[in-house]
Formats: sequence, structure tokens, C-alpha cells
Amino acid sequence: MVLVTRINRIVLDRRSVRLGLLASLLSIVPMLGCDTHRNPLTELQRSVFPPTPGEYARDAFNVYDADKRRVAVNELSAAKFGGEDSYVRLYRLLIDDGDATVRAACVKALGMHGTAQDAELIVPRLSDPSPFVRWEAAKAMQKIYSPASVPPLLTVMAKDDDADVRMSAAIALGQHAQPAVFNALVGALDDSDFGVTQAARVSLTTLTGNDLGSDAGPWLSWAQKRPATELFEKRQQYVWTPYLRPRGFWDRVQFWKEAETVSPQIPRGAEDQAGATSQTQPRG
Repeated sequence: MVLVTRINRIVLDRRSVRLGLLASLLSIVPMLGCDTHRNPLTELQRSVFPPTPGEYARDAFNVYDADKRRVAVNELSAAKFGGEDSYVRLYRLLIDDGDATVRAACVKALGMHGTAQDAELIVPRLSDPSPFVRWEAAKAMQKIYSPASVPPLLTVMAKDDDADVRMSAAIALGQHAQPAVFNALVGALDDSDFGVTQAARVSLTTLTGNDLGSDAGPWLSWAQKRPATELFEKRQQYVWTPYLRPRGFWDRVQFWKEAETVSPQIPRGAEDQAGATSQTQPRG
């Protein structure tokens, strides 16, 4: 009974211990220095006692602090409940935020949790002034099938100044079996960035079922020998692989729990597309 009582006291006093830790940290703030525009008490409180989902939801509409809005969207979308309707509506509302980091967070969140109809909100962000937002938009369109996204993606792949944006667009185009896409991807093999050329090569392989390398010549010769209707006869199923957080220390300590796994996903809106399935090409 004595042992049980002591254990109960430890459990009940856990919050007191955390409060003590917070007080200790506050005592050394003057020695460490701090940003004069931020309240150290508030910052430490948030680190020791993370906000609740409701508090994050309120932060998402904080018109005075873009950092809070960005963090709120990122935290909510990364949570297991982040795909619930109420939160998806929040991402849609904030996708036109005046701050680029908030727009990028919302585009990413809709790519993770939105529907095929959300392409209407994401595609315009492919021409956003911020390259970071354009990058997130191109990545989001890897997860959503939308024929309307093809012309903007072709433009981005050919003309965007940011190589990461061009590469992400080349990956997203791998789900669209169109002659114009094939020709553009062959052209992207001459891109100055190695990542873009490799993305174009993988997308061409997915679309045609052939891997003719990173030189445009063999692809052009191959295409010239067959009508456009036969370019995609051996098309492979385009899929993308959700991000899986690496196992951390506590995950390894809890050795009795099975490791989480994720399966490649078909882009939302493409479930009825008749792509070949001889081999899948996972995309991240």
C-alpha cells in the first residue's frame, strides 16, 4: 500500500513538476537574452504546455501574428484529426492569407486532406509570388488528380525560376497521359537542374512503361515510331507515398508497439482513371 500511495502521488504531482520546470527556465531567461518582441513567459508556457486543438484553431485566426497562424495550420494538419471537415474548411479559408508562409501551410494542408475539388484553390497558387508557395502547390497537385492543372503545371515546369518548383511540377505531371505532357517532359530532360531531369525521366517511365534514360533523343525516336494513341499503352499506375515520421527515441523504447506503415496512395480524384498497373511508381 505504501508503494501504491507513492506512485499515485508521483502521478498527481506531475503538473507541479512541470510548473517547477517552467519556473526554473524563466529564472535563466535574463541570462540567455530574448527577443524583445516576444514574451518569454508565453513562449516557455507554450513549449511546456502545448496549446490544445481549440487554442490552435483560435491562433489560426490571429490577425496580428502570422507566425501563430502558420504554426496553428501546420500543427492541426499534422494531427490525426487534421482531416476533419471543420479543419479542412479552415485551410480553405486561409489559403489567400496575406503571409506567404501561411498560404504555403494551407496549400500543403489541402494537399494532405483536401478533396479533388480543392484543386480549384490550389492551382492558382502555382503562380503565387512566393516560390515556397508555388513549391507546395506543385507538391499538392501530386496528390490530387485534376486535368485543369495540366496547363499551369506545364508552364511552371518550363519557366519557373525555382528548380524545386520545376521538379515538383514534373513529378505531378506523371499522372496525366496526354501527348502535350509527354512532349513537355521530354523537353524537361534538357533542364539545367539534375533533379528536374530525373523527375521528368521517372514521369515518362510511369506514363509509357519504358525507361529510355535521361537523353531526349531516344524518347523522341521512340515516339516517332508510333501514333499518339499508343504512347501510353503500357502506362503504369501513378501513386504517391504519404510522409511517415521516422521512429524516435520513445518509439524505440516502446518496443512492443508495431512500427507504423503507410501504403502508396492513388491521387484523389483519379480513382476511376484506367491506368495500367503492371508496376507502381511511388512518389513522395
